[in-house]
Amino acid sequence: MTALARVYIAVMATIATAVLAIVILRWNSANITYFALFFGFAMVASALKIRLPGLKGNISINFVFILVSIALFSFGETVLIGLGGALVQSLWRPQKPTMPPQILFNASCLAVSCAAAYSASHGLLAALNSNSIAALLSVGAAVYVVLNTGLVSLVISLAEQRPLKEVWQQCYEWTFPYFLTGAAVAGLASAAGHGTNLGLTLLILPAMYFVYLYYRMRIVRVVLERIANVSHENSAALVGASQDH
Repeated sequence: MTALARVYIAVMATIATAVLAIVILRWNSANITYFALFFGFAMVASALKIRLPGLKGNISINFVFILVSIALFSFGETVLIGLGGALVQSLWRPQKPTMPPQILFNASCLAVSCAAAYSASHGLLAALNSNSIAALLSVGAAVYVVLNTGLVSLVISLAEQRPLKEVWQQCYEWTFPYFLTGAAVAGLASAAGHGTNLGLTLLILPAMYFVYLYYRMRIVRVVLERIANVSHENSAALVGASQDH
């Protein structure tokens, strides 16, 4: 990891610490039991993760729970769901040992992204004097996706010394359809639950599990196709070289 990447992670950790300080100072929960149950299911969702081809990172279906929490819970509760999800995503059965800087960055990135998405969506709707759940989730999802993928792409760019534009495009290629589907599911669940029906709200878990299975199979298929293409190209190169001799 480069020195610039370490500095960037330190800056992100500092910002996340400030966010957590705000959470502690302004903590409020309308229904702590409802939140605790929702938090538990969100952590289960965070364990369902998919490793992205060509990138040292993964995505999980906790994104949907984060969006629902933006609509149904407080600022502090939303940040805690993002922070807890990041820790589960990093520490639960990793394919490779996760280094402390990676864990620190992942937690900081999710905390900052959740805080920004919550603040931007609620702030904009308050300014417009609107209570539309669709508008709230649209703004929240847009801010979260752009900021989260941007922050992750930047740390990969600095750590691997690759062009930021190239990394960000590759990240969007894999994550945008997943996030778009998740935003639609979150919108339906939030509208159906109205913040009071936990059963209806938690229908997002089985729905996103099927999306997770589909996306995982799609990525496996793409990876196998790439391996087959590389093998074919290598075989063709060997045949060509033998013919030259």
